[in-house]
Amino acid sequence: MARNTPSPTNPAEQHNILGKDTVIEGTLRSSGNVHISGTVKGNVEVQGRTVIMPGGVVEGELVSITAEIGGTVNGQISVKERLVLKSTAVVDGDLRTAKLVIEDGATFTGRCDMSGSTSPTRSEQAEIAVDVPRPTRRLGSSPDAQKGSVRA
Repeated sequence: MARNTPSPTNPAEQHNILGKDTVIEGTLRSSGNVHISGTVKGNVEVQGRTVIMPGGVVEGELVSITAEIGGTVNGQISVKERLVLKSTAVVDGDLRTAKLVIEDGATFTGRCDMSGSTSPTRSEQAEIAVDVPRPTRRLGSSPDAQKGSVRA
């Protein structure tokens, strides 16, 4: 008789582990938690907790609910709740998060936005950009200024 093991119904109970010598090329998406000890050459989109272990590498955008970085990230990081840069972290890219913890020894090159809103994913940006009209700034009273052009 075969035993059926129930799969976790709560995404937070899912634990995905990318081993030390594993390389993924492309987008890594998960509805659970992800621990990365290997390399991801592409974007990482996690609807849970992302942990990049010392020696782990992400070469692309990281989007997650919470994240702990102990390895290397070359790309933009958007974390909805709390981002921790461990002492072994090396980050080259902009950060967007609600809460940020940076341990002594971490290396971060980029800008940080802690306004509380995370940036939309690339697909959401494409959808948003479709119907957004650009405002026209009018300067002066010349006919060219009324057409939206600016003279230096």
